[in-house]
Amino acid sequence: MQGKKESVLVFCSREICYLSGNFFAARLADAFEELGFEVSLCELAGDDDLDEKLEPYIGRTYRAIVDFNSSLPRMETEDGTPYLEKLNGPFFDYILDHPLFHYNGLSRGIRNLCAVTLDLSQKAYIERYYPSVREVRMLPLGAAEAVCAGGKEQECRVLFPGTYERPEETYELIKGAGEPLGPMMRELAARRIEEPLLPMEEAFADELSRRGRALSGEQFALAMNAMYPVDAYVRNYFRKQTLDALLERRIPVTVVGNGWEKYRTPQEAFLRRERELGFALSFERIARAHILLNVSPMFPRGVHDRILAGMANRAVVLTDGNPYLREQFADGRELFFYSLSEKGTVADAAAELIRRPGMREEAAERAYEVFQKRHTWKCRAEEILRWTKQGVAQTEGFVVE
Repeated sequence: MQGKKESVLVFCSREICYLSGNFFAARLADAFEELGFEVSLCELAGDDDLDEKLEPYIGRTYRAIVDFNSSLPRMETEDGTPYLEKLNGPFFDYILDHPLFHYNGLSRGIRNLCAVTLDLSQKAYIERYYPSVREVRMLPLGAAEAVCAGGKEQECRVLFPGTYERPEETYELIKGAGEPLGPMMRELAARRIEEPLLPMEEAFADELSRRGRALSGEQFALAMNAMYPVDAYVRNYFRKQTLDALLERRIPVTVVGNGWEKYRTPQEAFLRRERELGFALSFERIARAHILLNVSPMFPRGVHDRILAGMANRAVVLTDGNPYLREQFADGRELFFYSLSEKGTVADAAAELIRRPGMREEAAERAYEVFQKRHTWKCRAEEILRWTKQGVAQTEGFVVE
């Protein structure tokens, strides 16, 4: 008679843009199931009776509990106990953007909270400014292959899937911020544009030092939370700059996602706008592309899942480089890097990729092989399970049977 299977619980506790959180949760749940675990997948919606929806999981033992940009750390049961502390097992909150956006959850002191970041500098940030978080790990998201890939589109174009907001609009939030943070936000925005690889928290610490001001760790984390418009502005500034650079050189570009009707260019003939897609369908679109563009200044020491999606679907990835990417991938072999600090480099790289189809095909195949070996959702599930054997799950209150 076979022994009872160990259990894993995967949540999707909030809706993330393009339903990406639901997709990540479902793929990770599938991976744990493939590895032989009994898996429960709980998706929460705004109109759910949370007590009724969550009650079945209380009192059970789980090898791992996982969510993405979780709202669970802020939930409590009727007696005021944090809901997560009613669950027996390590809780891994996969944080998909800068931790500054997650102050309320990370600062709650949940005893079984383990944060997972997509960036090494953001891992260090949580370790320093949220000491109550039991464990912090860095692990990129996984990616998936298109179910119905089809063939590549006839014309070689650069594809960018993502949302757009006009930088000027997000900068209005910075301009409108009062003392004492407003002036520092303006300085931070300017410096991060000048030095795109500088993590935001380092820029803020430098600005405080320059002004002769000192904050406690808790005050620093709270102030960072209030400066979220800087992150949004820098992200949209570089999206616009990168698209401008490509179109000025008459590189054909396709954008997919919300907000691109706000983008203006004198080179409209070279720009194609496509409607937004649900996250699950985006892989089919990526699989048809020859070149996938990534612009992610929010991860100066990490990897955006857009990169891995391109690798999984044999689209050559053209991305802004950073130290982590350069350590993990070979420039010109698996990925192609450009510099956010040198505007012309993205158009130079794109033009060469368009001109050399053989080079594209070879690089795409090498990247696909790396994806299969290291970046599937099964790889991510296996890594999380390894963590539960390395001490994350061995502290008081955790049970691994």
